[in-house]
Amino acid sequence: MSRLQSEFLNDSEVLLLSHSVTPDYDTPAVLKDYAQRMGVNAAKWNLVTGDKELIYNLGRNHYFVEEDLGTTKNVNDFLHTENFILIDKNKRIRGIYNGLNKASVNQLIADVKTLQAD
Repeated sequence: MSRLQSEFLNDSEVLLLSHSVTPDYDTPAVLKDYAQRMGVNAAKWNLVTGDKELIYNLGRNHYFVEEDLGTTKNVNDFLHTENFILIDKNKRIRGIYNGLNKASVNQLIADVKTLQAD
């Protein structure tokens, strides 16, 4: 995510969003401290927390972040992924990328630029 922040720092059309998957621990104060330590630019990259059930539902049923789609899970089944999701201005998923894979992140950057050129 830091690489994406750097790549699009001066591009007002691109925003980054990270959802906490441990909201019981990741209070707004904890996230603020983490953001400061990691050099997160709040104008570009938002770290958010909230209700665990809502976050997990969003991740599983709207962002489709898990690899074992179709497997029934509940809020007690831990949700974590290294995937980055590209969502366009019309709130459509345009791609899912492995954030730990340099080639995948490069593809995400290229895809953002392609979307901007359309």
